[in-house]
Amino acid sequence: MNGALAQYLTMFFALLGLGAVIRRVGWIADAHIHWLVPWIVRVPLSALVFSALAKSSVSPSLLGVWGVGLVSTLGALGLAWLLGHLLRLRPSTRAILMVGGTLGNTGFLGTPLIAALYEGDPQRIASAVTFDMGVTALVVHTLGLSLLAAAGAKGERTSLTEGLKRVASMPVFWATLLGYLTALLSIPIPQPVLFTLETLGQITVPLALIAIGAMIRWRALGNRWRALLLIVAYKCVATPLFTLGWLLLSGLPEGLARSVLLQSAMPTVMVSAVYAAYYQTDAELAASLVVVSVPVALALLPLWTSVPL
Repeated sequence: MNGALAQYLTMFFALLGLGAVIRRVGWIADAHIHWLVPWIVRVPLSALVFSALAKSSVSPSLLGVWGVGLVSTLGALGLAWLLGHLLRLRPSTRAILMVGGTLGNTGFLGTPLIAALYEGDPQRIASAVTFDMGVTALVVHTLGLSLLAAAGAKGERTSLTEGLKRVASMPVFWATLLGYLTALLSIPIPQPVLFTLETLGQITVPLALIAIGAMIRWRALGNRWRALLLIVAYKCVATPLFTLGWLLLSGLPEGLARSVLLQSAMPTVMVSAVYAAYYQTDAELAASLVVVSVPVALALLPLWTSVPL
C-alpha cells in the first residue's frame, strides 16, 4: 500500500469514527442525519459530478464502462440467486443476498472516494459516475426494488415505470445529464463557476463518511451472523472478483477499468435497507449488512487499487 492510499484510508476510518463519536455524545441526532444525507446527495455530490463530467471528454470507452458494469452486475446478481437456492436460503434472505450482495454504495460513497483517490483525473470520475447512474441507480430502483418487494411480507409487485421515475427524480441524475451534455458539446464553463462547484464537491467525502459513521448502530446487528457474514463476503469479495474477470476480458483503459472495479467493491447500497424495511423483507438483516459492509469494504480498498488490470 502506497503512502497516499494509507493516508486516505486513515482519513476514511477517522471520519467514520468521528461520526460515531459525535453521535454517541449527542452532537448529532437522527433528525440531523435524516436531513444531512439527502442534502449531501442533492448538493455537494451533484456539484462534484457535474464539475468532473464538464471537464472530461465523452468517449466510446464510457459506453464500454456502462456495458461491462451492467453485464457484471447482472451476472453477479444471477450468481447470488443460484447460491441462494443451493444454500436453500429463505426467499427474503435470498433477496437480500441478491440486492445487498451485488449493488454497492456507488453514489453516496463510491464516486466521492474515487474523486478523492484520483483527484485531477476527470475520466476516472466520469467512469465512476457512469457506473453509479447507469448501473447501480438503474438496477436498484427497478430490478432491486422488484426483488425486495416480491420477497417481502406482502409479496407486492412494482412497475418498471415507478423505478424509472425514482431515478429521474434524483438531482444527481440531472447533474449527470448536464455534465455529459456540457462535455459532449464542449460548452465552456466560466472558471469562477467551475471553481465554486469543485470546491463544493470537495466536502462530499468528509460529510458522507461522518454521516455514515453516525448511522452505524452496532447493537442493532441482531443475531443473523451467519447470513450476514455470507452476504458481506459476497459483496466485498465475490462481486468485485466477478467484475474483475469481466474487466480483464473487456480491454477497457486501465483508469476507467479501475473505477469500475472500485465501484463494484463498495459497501452495500443504503437504499436497499430502506426498501427492505418498507416491504418487510428481512429488514434487520438488510440494515446490518449496510453497517458491517462499510469497514470491510474500506479495509479491502488497497487490494482493489493494486490488483493488475
